[in-house]
Amino acid sequence: MASHPQTCPELGSGHRKSVKAQLLASQQLLVASLYNLAPLLDCVLAAGLLSQDNYHEVRAEKTPQKSARKLLEIVQGQMDESGAARFLECLRECKQHYPRLCSWLAAETEIQRGPTERKLQAQFSCLWSRLGYSVLPVSLALFSSSTLTQFDLERIQAAPTPMQQSHILLTICLTKGEAACKSFYTALYNEDPQLAEDINISSSLNDLSLNSKEISSIGVAVEETRDTAAGHLPYSGVLQTVRAQLGVAVGDEARLNVCELGVAVGLPHRTVKECLLEGVSLEDAAQLEALVALFMEKTQDADRLLRRVAEVDIRSVQLSERGCLSLKLLQDADALLRGGSYSHCHTWDYLHDHGHVHGADCGDDCMLWTIFSFLVWDCLAEAVEEPKLKPSSGLAAMLQQLHGCAQVDTALLQELEQCWSEGGTENLLQSVRVLAQILRDLHPLHAGIHLSSPVEGLYSCWTRLHRVTSFQGVSVRAIRKVLNSVVAASTQQQDATPRARQYREVCVYVARLLDTVQAERSITDFANSSIAQITQHIRLVLSGPAFNSQAFDAGVWNRLMSLTEFNPAQLGLGPLMQLHQETLSDLKQYLQPGECHSFHFVLESIQMLGSPRLISVNSTRGAVAIDDGVEEDFYFKISEPASFLVRLHCLGYEKSKGRFEVHKPRCVRISRLSEEGLRAMYYLGGEVLAQEDDKMWIRESGSGWWEELQCIALRYSVQLQEQGCCFTITTINQETECEVKFIYRRGRLWAMSQRGCEVI
Repeated sequence: MASHPQTCPELGSGHRKSVKAQLLASQQLLVASLYNLAPLLDCVLAAGLLSQDNYHEVRAEKTPQKSARKLLEIVQGQMDESGAARFLECLRECKQHYPRLCSWLAAETEIQRGPTERKLQAQFSCLWSRLGYSVLPVSLALFSSSTLTQFDLERIQAAPTPMQQSHILLTICLTKGEAACKSFYTALYNEDPQLAEDINISSSLNDLSLNSKEISSIGVAVEETRDTAAGHLPYSGVLQTVRAQLGVAVGDEARLNVCELGVAVGLPHRTVKECLLEGVSLEDAAQLEALVALFMEKTQDADRLLRRVAEVDIRSVQLSERGCLSLKLLQDADALLRGGSYSHCHTWDYLHDHGHVHGADCGDDCMLWTIFSFLVWDCLAEAVEEPKLKPSSGLAAMLQQLHGCAQVDTALLQELEQCWSEGGTENLLQSVRVLAQILRDLHPLHAGIHLSSPVEGLYSCWTRLHRVTSFQGVSVRAIRKVLNSVVAASTQQQDATPRARQYREVCVYVARLLDTVQAERSITDFANSSIAQITQHIRLVLSGPAFNSQAFDAGVWNRLMSLTEFNPAQLGLGPLMQLHQETLSDLKQYLQPGECHSFHFVLESIQMLGSPRLISVNSTRGAVAIDDGVEEDFYFKISEPASFLVRLHCLGYEKSKGRFEVHKPRCVRISRLSEEGLRAMYYLGGEVLAQEDDKMWIRESGSGWWEELQCIALRYSVQLQEQGCCFTITTINQETECEVKFIYRRGRLWAMSQRGCEVI
C-alpha cells in the first residue's frame, strides 16, 4: 500500500510524533484532500470538539482549501493532544468521503497512550474472550465510580452476548484514556480475582498505581454520544483491510486456520500459535485480530502485512467443511463451559475418568466428555495410519495414538492432556482452544501441500494423510443405483423426531453402500429396521475382510464406526448430525474408482537456493495412470526467479508385491567441502544437482558409486547426508511460477518441465 512520504509515521523508531505534530507534517496532503468538509465538520461538531463560532468560521472561508487550513489551524491552536487524537478519530470515521486519505489513514498513526492504556490494548483480545459474565459487575462498578456514564452502561447492557458487552466496555475504556483504564483494572481485580491473577494484574497493581487515592481523583466521565466500536482499536484500519482481503466478517464463524496464515505472512509458527492460545476465542474475527496485533507489534509495518496477505492463496488457510463443523461442535462445548451449570467441570479427570458413557441417559455433566471423545476419535481418522481404538477406551488412550503423528503438534497434545487431567473450568476452556488448533491443523480445505516456516531456506512439506490400499473403487453406476433405491422407512420409524429420522436415513445409506463393496451383497432394504439394527449391521460389515486396513482406508473405516457410536438424536447435538452427513458424503466420494486409492506422490521438502521465498506448492491435478506408469503435475510459486531442490518419494500398491515405497534415484548432500574434496567429487562423477557455499547435492551414478563416495568422504573429511530422491528446478525467463510433471515408472522417479523452468 502506498503511503505519503510526508505523513507516514516512523514506525520503526523508538520516538513517535504527537498527533498534532503528525497532522502538521501532513498539512499539505490534508488541505488538498479535504475538499468537502461538511461530513467531517458534522462529526467534529457532534463530538464536542468545535464551538459554534469555530464551525461558522470554517464555513465562512471562500474556498475548500482555505476552509481546511482554518480547521487545521483550530486543531493546532485550540485543541490539546487528546482533542487532536479525537479529531483524528473523527477523520477516520469519515474516511469514505476522502479517498485520497485512505492510504494515509491505513498507516495507523498511533496515538501517545499511557502505560495502562497500552496494557489494556495488549490484553484486549484475551479480556474480550474471557470476561464472560463478569462484564456486567465490572461495568456497574465503573458506573458507580463515575468512570462510565448512564449512556455507556445502557450501551453495554443492550448488547446481546457477554462477548459483545465486553467488546463495548473495553473499547469505551480505551477511548476515555489512562484513568478509565486504571479504573477498569481495579474493578476487574475486585470482581474477578482469578482472571486478574491469570493475566498478571494483581502483581502489577503498584506499577499501574491502582490505589484508591488515585482512583478518587478521576473526574466525572464525559458523555459519549458517538460510536466507539472497533474502528478505534489499535491497528483497526489494517485489521479491516485484512478482513476484507480474506472475506472475514465479524461473527462466530470459524473457517480459517489463522495460525497457518501467520506462517504464510512470515511469522514463526510457534510465535503465532502461542499468541492464539493465550485466551483468544475460537471465531475467525478474534483470531485475526490477535494475528494482526502480533504482526504489527513485531514489525510496525502495515504495508508489509497487507502485501503478504495479498500474496496468500485464501484456499491454503481455509478449513474443510468437516473442519468447520468440528469447530462448531467444539463451540458448543465452549458454550457449555461458559454457561457454568456443570458441576463436574471442577472435579472430573477428563483424561482418565471414562466411566460415564454417552447415550440416551447422558446428562449435562457427560456432554462435554462426549464432545471431546467424538472430536479426538475423529482426529485419529485424519492423523493415524491405522486407528484401532473405540471411544470407550478413554481420551488418554486415544491421545496416546496421536503422539508421533506428523500432522499433530506434540506440544499441543501435551497441553491438552494436562488440561484434561487437571480439570477445572479454566483448564477445560483452555483445552477447547488447544483442541481447536489441532482440528484446524488437521482439516485444511484442500488436500494440497502445506509448508512449514523455512529454516535456512528449507521448507518441510506435509499433506493430509493419504492411505494407500488395494481398494479399486466401486462403479459410479452401482453407487447411483444404491442411492436411488433406498426404501422409505416404515410408518413406525417415521414417528421418530426429525433428527432421529435424519440419522436413520444416513445410517441406511451407509449400510447399503458398504454392501456394494462386499463380494456377496446384501439385499436388505432396512424399511422395518430400527436404528440399533442398522448400526449393528454396519459394524458387522466393517468387521469383514473386505474392510481391513490393506483393502480399505482405515480413516474412512474409523469414521463409519464413529457414526454407529454417536447418536445425535439422543445427544441433542445438531453439529454432530451435520458431521455424520459429511461422513456419508465422504464415503460416496471415496468409493469412486481412481488411481488415488493405490498410488500417492509425497513431497517431503523444498530447499530454496539463495534468498527467494517459496510462496506455495500445489498439485494441478491428481495422479494419472498412463504409459505403464503414474504421473502428476505440480505448480510452484516463488517470490522471485530462483533455483530450488524438491525432495519426494512415492507410495503405491501392486497386487504382486503389496505396498511399496520408491526413493530412487538417490541424492546425497555433501558439506564441509574443501577445494581438494570438491575436485574429487567432480572426478567421481554423478550428476551435480546444486551447489551452495560449501554444500553440494549430487545424484548417484552407476554401480559402486556409493562405496566410492564414502571412501572420498573419509579421505577428505567431508560430511554426507542422504537426501532421498531430489530434483533441481530452475525458473527461466524471469518467471516466478512454474509447473513440473513427476513420473513413476519401472521402479524409479522422473521429472519433466511443463512450464517456466528447467529440471535436473
